[in-house]
Amino acid sequence: MKRVLFSVLAAVGLLAQVNAGELSMNFLAAYYIPNLAGYQASGFAPITYTPLEGQDAPGALRTLGSTWGGAEAKVAFSYSDSMPFLTGSGLMKDNNLSGKATLELSPVSINAVGQVSLTPIAFLVFTGGAALGTGWTAGPFQGLGLNPADNNVSGIELTPFGGLVWRVWGSGTFQFDLAALMPGNWNHVVVQAVGKVEYKAYTGAADGKAWLYEADGGENFNGAKFYGTYILGYQMPLKVNFVGFMAESEEWIGDVRGYSTMASGGWGSDFRFWQLGSLTNFQLGKNDSLLMLVQFKMARDYTDATTRNRSFETREYEAPYWYFNRIALSYTHKF
Repeated sequence: MKRVLFSVLAAVGLLAQVNAGELSMNFLAAYYIPNLAGYQASGFAPITYTPLEGQDAPGALRTLGSTWGGAEAKVAFSYSDSMPFLTGSGLMKDNNLSGKATLELSPVSINAVGQVSLTPIAFLVFTGGAALGTGWTAGPFQGLGLNPADNNVSGIELTPFGGLVWRVWGSGTFQFDLAALMPGNWNHVVVQAVGKVEYKAYTGAADGKAWLYEADGGENFNGAKFYGTYILGYQMPLKVNFVGFMAESEEWIGDVRGYSTMASGGWGSDFRFWQLGSLTNFQLGKNDSLLMLVQFKMARDYTDATTRNRSFETREYEAPYWYFNRIALSYTHKF
C-alpha cells in the first residue's frame, strides 16, 4: 500500500469550496500494476504478472514484481471551516482563513492531520500543517518498521506501534480560472501549481537510517522533501464536471539528498521522481463525487547486477525508467 492521498487532495482543491462548518468523508482505493522495476528493460518497464522470485538471507535478493499487483485503501474524516480575512474589493473580495482537521485510517495506520490556509488574493493560497501517526502489521501488510542497510537480513524489521511518524509542511498554491476573465459556465479552464516543503520523521529511527511507513517500500529517512503538483484542467456543468492532466514531482532536499547520489554511483538520493496522469471527476449528487486518477511514474532503474539486492542502499543507479503505476478512485461525501 502506498500513499496517494496528497495527489487526491491537490486535485480536489480545484473543485471544492470550503463551507462553514463542513464535515466530509473521503474513501480512497488504488490498484498498483506490477512490473519488474526496470530489470532487463530499457526506458519502460512492461506490465507483467510473472514475478522474479527472490531468496532469503544470507545474501538476500528481493522479489521483483507480483502475481497480482498492489493495493491501497484509506478513509479520511475531515472537518473544515473558514472565515473572511483581509477582504477587500476585486481579487481580494473572497479572501479567507480556513482550517481543516482530518483523521485518516488505513488497515495498518492511523494519522491525525491539521492544517491552516490563508488566501490573501484570489490566485494565491498559503498553507501550513502538521500530522502525527503510527502504524502496525496486519497480515501481509506492513505499517511501520526499520529497513536495515544490509543484504544479509531477510527483510523489514517490523516495529508495530514502535513510535510516532510526524511531519510538518508549508506550501504555496497558484491557481487561475479563465472564467474569472471571461465569465461563463463553459469557460472554466483552470490551472493550479503547488510547491510544498515537508519534513517527516519517525521517532523510532536514528538519522540516516531508513524506515517504512504504510507499506510504502521502506525508503524513508528523517528529513525534508520538496513536492511539486501541477494541474491543467477543464470544468464543465455536467455530471462529468472535470477532466484534467496532472504532473507531480518528488525529491529529497537537505542532508538526505547527499547520502548516495547518482553521480557517485550510488542509489540516487538526489533523484527526482515524476508522475504523470489524467484526472476525471464525476459529480454523483449535491454532496457526492468520485475522482478517478490514472498515472504513470518515472523511477530509478538500477543496474541489473544490483537491482535485486534486498537493501536499496546497496543498489547502483543506472538510468530512469517509466512504468504504469496505478489506477485510483477517490469517493467524497459531504455531510
